[in-house]
Amino acid sequence: MTKSIIAWDLSELYKSIEDPKIKDDMKIIERLAQDFRKEVKGNLSSENLTASQLANYFKFYEEIAEANFYLSLFSSLIYSTTSLDDAVKNIHSMIQEFSSNIEEQLIFFELELNEISDKRFDKLLNSKELENYKHELFFNRKKKPHQLSEKEEQIILMKDITGQEGFIKLYGELESGFTYEFEYKGETKTYTTSELFAYMYNQDKNVRKRALKAIVNKYLENELIFVHIYNNVLKDWQLENKRRNYSEPISRRNLANEVSDEAVKTLGEVTSSSNFVVERYYNLKEKMLNLKELRMSDIYAPVGEIEKKYTYEEAIKLVHTADAEFDSSFASIVDEMYKRKHIDVTPRKGKQGGAYCSYGKQKKYPYVFVNFTGDIDSVLTLAHELGHAIHHYHIQQKQTMINIGSSLPVAEIASVFNEMIAFDYLIKQDLSKEEKMILLANHIESNFATSHRQNAFYHFEKRLHELMKTKLPTAQDYKDLYVEEMEKMFGNSVSHIKEDYASYWSVVSHFIHVPFYVYAYNMSNLLVIALYQTYLEQGKKFVPKFINMLSVGTSLTPAEMLAEMDIDLDEPTFWNKGIDYLKNKIDELEDLLS
Repeated sequence: MTKSIIAWDLSELYKSIEDPKIKDDMKIIERLAQDFRKEVKGNLSSENLTASQLANYFKFYEEIAEANFYLSLFSSLIYSTTSLDDAVKNIHSMIQEFSSNIEEQLIFFELELNEISDKRFDKLLNSKELENYKHELFFNRKKKPHQLSEKEEQIILMKDITGQEGFIKLYGELESGFTYEFEYKGETKTYTTSELFAYMYNQDKNVRKRALKAIVNKYLENELIFVHIYNNVLKDWQLENKRRNYSEPISRRNLANEVSDEAVKTLGEVTSSSNFVVERYYNLKEKMLNLKELRMSDIYAPVGEIEKKYTYEEAIKLVHTADAEFDSSFASIVDEMYKRKHIDVTPRKGKQGGAYCSYGKQKKYPYVFVNFTGDIDSVLTLAHELGHAIHHYHIQQKQTMINIGSSLPVAEIASVFNEMIAFDYLIKQDLSKEEKMILLANHIESNFATSHRQNAFYHFEKRLHELMKTKLPTAQDYKDLYVEEMEKMFGNSVSHIKEDYASYWSVVSHFIHVPFYVYAYNMSNLLVIALYQTYLEQGKKFVPKFINMLSVGTSLTPAEMLAEMDIDLDEPTFWNKGIDYLKNKIDELEDLLS
């Protein structure tokens, strides 16, 4: 485990929260937004609008969006590591409000683009001058039935600051401040949630049980606040969806992801129908651990002990070496991320939990956020987030600001793929039979966490939104629905879920940060498994196609992007390839055991 604090260097954005460049940039952005509004508003529906003129408008728009993005990026990055600092909270709030005001001034652009007549729109869409913006025009047109007036869109942006964003901010500040007094081997220390969760991997089942109970109790103590936060964010989502004429709560996310309701439904059904694979594995794990019963505090228990703990430097070197075997460009990006200190590593009070990766400046390097605790899981999490960084880097080298995003179902492709590269590297090392068994078990569990667990979350979230149509869910409703979905996933393999785990629903912040995000993990995971099998079959021939796919950003739809890899998201048999892979891995584990 790392001892000194290893934090990221954000000076590429701003030197500190006192950097005078922050306020200077705000003045420049404000002036540019006003100039853009004066120059463009009212001219998009003109029959005299040329493709060249519209392309120039887009470039002007991107200039403002890019500068505003860097400002918001700095604010969110520094806030996620020091959310209890009053000065940081103040500037985060100020920049959040400023960025919202800029979005208010620019919202007319995407609304008025849809005032262009269909005949003229088709002509503009196919012009050479607008080739870079073709997908943005096409995607914006698809949102037309759900767009509101400019005034309504501005009001939504304004109310979100103190509405959903305010509640999300409250959740983050509350959760990041959690500390625990925990006794281990006669010594009591203060831990963050991430540090305490590491004890869920302890060999001693009583230590695991106490660690889980401490975490669950902390969230249970704040249950009233969490229920209030979740209910307000979910109700906000529902009311806005109704105003925007979406048929179902999830339809808004599916449109944003550019995947069909049917594809998401099929994915959920295929995954749920294979829950027996999860049940089979955890029944096997109960025997491997020699336990009379498996409880929720045991699901992360190691099936054996790999004594090695990794320093951060060792973990970086491992990921670099594994990536170098795939492609040198992957390894060089990892090197630069490390050298430039674009990775925040150390868990500490005020730092939020979890892990993520954010885009960096155009043509430069992203930023990775982890809570590294030195075990193999931390190493694979680092590989996962660096996979995101590799993806973001390739996008930002090839795409302009308008296209640097990625649809959620494909956003996890590079991260899961990179995690599999790291796993395959580890399993091929000179390991004992027991160590290989441990790694294989970890790999299976990681896949279940990314597929079946996220699928259970998806069904939990859907049911919550359905319940929200008729009543405001109570704390008991949250717990009951959560337990039911966990029981469906684990079958008869795990006992006492209700007693041990009912309040754990409030730990999953994705439900409020990005409603219906969770199915994207499952979709990406099963998608990557199929892609990885293709890589193993094709070898180096696969690499250029894969890297090219990572560079398209939102310049293509997910379907267009994946079609180049011969993948059809609407085909149910495709998703079963991932399920078959997991079955085979359990077979391999059973062979090692026998």
